[in-house]
Amino acid sequence: MKILEGLKWGGLALALAAIEGCGGAKSVAGQTPTASHGKWTILVYLNAANDLDTYGSINVNQMEQVATNPDVRFVVQWKQSSKVSTTSTFNGTRRYLVKPDQTAAIASQLIEDMGTGVDMGIPQTLNHFIAWGKAHYPADHYAVVLWDHGNGWLPEFKKSKRTGPPPAFSYDDQTGHAIQIWQLGEAFRGQHVDITAFDASLMQMAEVAYQLKGFTDYVAGSEESPPGAGYPYQRVFAEFTDSPDQSPRALSKAFVDGMLAEPTYVNQKIEQSVIDTSQLPGVATAAAALSQALVANEASLAPIIPNLRSTTQSYLLTTNRYFFDSIDLCDQLSGNTSIPSVQSACANYSAATASAVVWEGHNSHSPGSHGLSIDFSPASYFSGVSSDYQLLAWDAATNWSQWLSMAP
Repeated sequence: MKILEGLKWGGLALALAAIEGCGGAKSVAGQTPTASHGKWTILVYLNAANDLDTYGSINVNQMEQVATNPDVRFVVQWKQSSKVSTTSTFNGTRRYLVKPDQTAAIASQLIEDMGTGVDMGIPQTLNHFIAWGKAHYPADHYAVVLWDHGNGWLPEFKKSKRTGPPPAFSYDDQTGHAIQIWQLGEAFRGQHVDITAFDASLMQMAEVAYQLKGFTDYVAGSEESPPGAGYPYQRVFAEFTDSPDQSPRALSKAFVDGMLAEPTYVNQKIEQSVIDTSQLPGVATAAAALSQALVANEASLAPIIPNLRSTTQSYLLTTNRYFFDSIDLCDQLSGNTSIPSVQSACANYSAATASAVVWEGHNSHSPGSHGLSIDFSPASYFSGVSSDYQLLAWDAATNWSQWLSMAP
């Protein structure tokens, strides 16, 4: 989805106010129902308090098209704000149980009207929603869909606009907050789900997926920046509705297939993949070895590294965003140097990445994609964001920032 500029991170007072707002939510019928045990509960964290709000209704309508199996339930926490949009259909945050419907109207059941004080840009609110959804709609399996803007681990366009830590995803323009990648542990604390899917831009990164290790089995998302409407939910979740007894691993392929099958996206850059988080420790180990090899040979590599950034598959490459496909990057590195230690480390990192990518698909507009990107910034830029990067669990496991701090 499209990326916004200039969002800010706020303080504890608003965070506490948001949680109080969640706790004070009023159910429409006076008491939130607790459903019978199902096979799948799909929890959609739909933060449309920004310029994506018009797509919210489109996507909920798509969910209604496939909400035909009572064993597969879609539960949505949906925020809109009249303060940031003139096209909002309501003002505030609501929880819906999606109901089957084939019309253009929203026919889903309003479960709770949470009012206008909920902040969807803080991790506590996401954590509360996951816990609430699992408690009231118990199931054999759970998927969480994170719907909004995103920009990998680092979303800012211009460092000069930053007044706090950079927003990573779930941009709440009413509050000016967004959830940081290093806060994902807080957002998922005490919870475990089968699939976490980012319906947002640029989120299928090693830095992001590693942060979810231990909280989810599979991470679905895109290395690319998808169209504003994001997932075609009626295509992605048709397989869940029709065949809910398949394994989470098998069903996760529907995220890839659904995006590639959407005819209106044929001229867009489409890439989608699914990561097996149990394989990420191996990816981190290989990345640590690659970092060491690059650091040890920095002087020899200096002449070729800048050019690699123009030949490797990148994703919305700018002067302050350097996200590249991991395997294509290693292919380019290996093909442009004869240093044995670098070639060996690249081969190991590519193999580990390939083992972690369960499913991957892309169209001709994103040809060098393999399913997992990584930050490959030059030191001239990275020096301004290194303190943020070092908050990531990925950096603690790989020391990748050591290389980025000296990269040509």
